[in-house]
Amino acid sequence: MNGFSLWRYEMRATVLRPAPLFLSFFIPLLIMLIAGLSLQNLFQEEEKQIQAAIVDHDQTFETKSLVNQLSEEERMKRALQLTPMSEKEAKEAFEKGDLAGVMTIPEGFTDSLRVGDNEPIAVMTNQDKPIDSTMLTVLLESGAKYISASQSAVNAVYDLHIKQLPKDERSARLEEAIVTFTLFALERNEAFEEQQVASGAAVGWQAHAFIAMTFTFVVFFTILFQALDGRTHTASINMRWRMLNLTFLHQVIVKQIKWWIILFALIELLMGISNLVVPVQFSLGLHAGMVLIAFWLSAFSAFLYGVTTHASIRSLTLLIVSLIGMVSAGALIPEIYLPTWLSQDGTPFSFTYEVFRLAFADQGDPLPYIGLFLWGVLFYIGATLAGFRKEKRDAYVSIFTSK
Repeated sequence: MNGFSLWRYEMRATVLRPAPLFLSFFIPLLIMLIAGLSLQNLFQEEEKQIQAAIVDHDQTFETKSLVNQLSEEERMKRALQLTPMSEKEAKEAFEKGDLAGVMTIPEGFTDSLRVGDNEPIAVMTNQDKPIDSTMLTVLLESGAKYISASQSAVNAVYDLHIKQLPKDERSARLEEAIVTFTLFALERNEAFEEQQVASGAAVGWQAHAFIAMTFTFVVFFTILFQALDGRTHTASINMRWRMLNLTFLHQVIVKQIKWWIILFALIELLMGISNLVVPVQFSLGLHAGMVLIAFWLSAFSAFLYGVTTHASIRSLTLLIVSLIGMVSAGALIPEIYLPTWLSQDGTPFSFTYEVFRLAFADQGDPLPYIGLFLWGVLFYIGATLAGFRKEKRDAYVSIFTSK
């Protein structure tokens, strides 16, 4: 009964002194809004097409086909606006800073291609636009690989078939092969087998962004709230609690329960707000997962509270562990981009990420609940042992209330 009195005292204090709760909510919210607006502006800038010019000195059917294909290819057009120009026009636009780069096809390019030589296409980039210039270089390197594949195919056809034809047919057949394989290569997906590999976030970038924001918000809230709410009582108040047979161990347990309830309410609130923007796959399993997320986070915070009452030490420890844990779980950086040694399964952070995947992407580990429960129990046991150790050290051995 006395334990309930302590819990009621803690909850009443939270209601009467709501500053820790509000600060723990609005400070992370403000930080994430600023970060979100900054990223939005960055992505909007990146969506602008890169302006580049191409100068064709060869003026053959093949080079005109190449220029047309590069200019009109659908996926290339999303990132690159390639405009055919004369050398004079390109030079003037480049000097004005209107272009990120100029590509120049030299005279004799087609003839060198027909005999199997790699005649380089000269590329000049604008150093005053480093981002656009780098992107242009990446795009052109990708195109160069496909052109090389096209030339390899042309050489193979020539050696195996065209070389054996009569001389009067060789030129026409070779030209046909050049055009066919070059256009197919530039189309990316016709003559050559394209292997699809996983890239980006496995759940999709939008879902991953919401998971990252939700996960980060919950962790930041936990760090701030346990620091602001985890102040120790004065010596006189502790003596009064001990007169009621309530020890520091009881305080640890009550703190954990209070933080558990508040964290669960916070996660439910975040899911409800997120559902206004993107569909959230609500289910009984999701609610159970949110209960367990709040359980292990509150138990971990209570464990640190039992180990040390210094808020700064607890907060710093929780921050470092959380950042490492979220990165290793793929919550901040998609798992595919992480080195093998850093990507770790079986941590409470990875299980938490799986629960959020169930919410936003309707996919994830079907059984993250056992792992979350075991980690929560482990931290809870650690918290009680830490509280008991402090009471034993202070020579007050009464653990449980007798009334």
